Amino acid sequence: MSSSSDDSKKQLQLRKTEIHDPLDDIFGGVSASGAERSKIDMVARQIFGDSDEFADLIAQLVENMVTIGEARARVSTDLKTIGGLLMNSMHLIKNVMVATSGNKTTSLRRAATLGYSFFELALGVKMAAARKYMRCYEAFLDNTEAIRVFNVGELDILAADHVTDEQVAVILAAKQANEHMTREDVRKMLATLQKQEEALADQKADLDNYEALLEDSKTAQRVAEDEANRLQQQLDATAKLIAEKEAQLQRMDSYYTGRQAGLANLEKDLADKDKEIARLNEERNALLNRKPEVQIKEVETTPAGFKSISESLEKRNAELKQLEDQLVERRAELERLEADRKKEAGAIEAANRVQAAMQEALSSFEQFAGKLSLAQVAVQASDGLGQHEPLIETLAAMMRKQLSEIETGLRNL
Repeated sequence: MSSSSDDSKKQLQLRKTEIHDPLDDIFGGVSASGAERSKIDMVARQIFGDSDEFADLIAQLVENMVTIGEARARVSTDLKTIGGLLMNSMHLIKNVMVATSGNKTTSLRRAATLGYSFFELALGVKMAAARKYMRCYEAFLDNTEAIRVFNVGELDILAADHVTDEQVAVILAAKQANEHMTREDVRKMLATLQKQEEALADQKADLDNYEALLEDSKTAQRVAEDEANRLQQQLDATAKLIAEKEAQLQRMDSYYTGRQAGLANLEKDLADKDKEIARLNEERNALLNRKPEVQIKEVETTPAGFKSISESLEKRNAELKQLEDQLVERRAELERLEADRKKEAGAIEAANRVQAAMQEALSSFEQFAGKLSLAQVAVQASDGLGQHEPLIETLAAMMRKQLSEIETGLRNL
C-alpha cells in the first residue's frame, strides 16, 4: 500500500510538473496502442526491411521498445531502463550496420539516422528527446536518488559537463527539502553555485598570489637579513681595523714626540758647537793677527798653537756639518711622520663616519624587519587579503629603500 501511494504521489507530481513545464516529460502522453507489439514490429520492418539478416535485430528492438513503452509511465523511476535500452538499441543498430557495411563514418551516420527515425516512428520519441534520455542515463547511472527526485528536464540541466557532483548533491538536497522546486529554480540555483565557486576560485587565486608575495617577501627578508649579518661582521672587522690603526697612530705620536725631544737636543748641541766654533775662530784670528817676536828664528813648521787651532777648527766645522745634516734629516723625518699621522687620522675619521652610517642603516633595517614580521602575521591571519595590498606595497617600497641604503654604505666602504 505504501509503495502504491508513493507511486501515485510521484505520478501526480509528474503531471503537475507537466502542466507548468511541458519539457519536463519529453515523451509526452502514452496511449495504449502506442506500445503495441504489432505496431512496433511493423515499424521496424518498414525501416530495416524484411530481410533475414535483420530478423534478430528487429526481434531485439521490438522487445526493447515494448519494455520502454511500459516504462514510460514511470519516467522518473525508470530512467535507467529507458536511457539504457535506448542506448542499447542504438548500439545494436550500429553493430549491425558496421557488420553489414564496414566500420565507416557513413555506416555510423546511417545507423544513427535509422535509430533515431525508428525511435520517433515506433514510440514518438524525437531525436533530441532520445539523446537527452541517453545522456541522463550516462550521467546519473549510479545516482538513483537523483533519478528518483529530479524529472528528465532537471536531470538534463544537471547532466552538463561543467556540472560537478558536489553541485548536484547540493541541488538534490534543496529539491528534497522543497518538492515544489521547478526546473527554472534548479537552473538558477546551479548558476548561483557556479558563480559562488568561481568567486571562491578567484579568492583562492588571490590567496595563492598573496601567499606567493609573502613567500617572496620572506625570501627577500632572509636575503636582507643574511646581508645585514654579513655587513655586521664587516662592520666588526672594520671597527677592529680602526682600533688597530688608532693604536698605531698612538705609537706614531709617541715616536714623533720622542723625535721632537731629540731634535731639541740636536738644536742645543748645534748651538753649543756654534759657540765653540766662534771661540776657536776668535783664537785663530788672534793668532793670525798676533805680532811676530823680535827674535827671528827660522822654523820648518807652523807654530804648534796655530796648527792645533786649525785642526780643531776643521774638526769642529766637520762636526757642525754633520750636525746640520742630521738636523735636516730629522726635520724631514718629522715632516714625513706628521704627514703619515694626518693621513692615518683622516682614514680613521672616514672609517668612523662609514661605520656610523652603516650602523644607522642596520638599526633602521632591524626596525623594518620587525614591522615586516608583524605585517606578515596580520596578513596571514586576515580573511580579506585585498585590503592589505597597500600595506604590502608600502613594505616592499621600504625594503627597496633599506637595500638601497645598505648598498650605498657598501660602495662607500
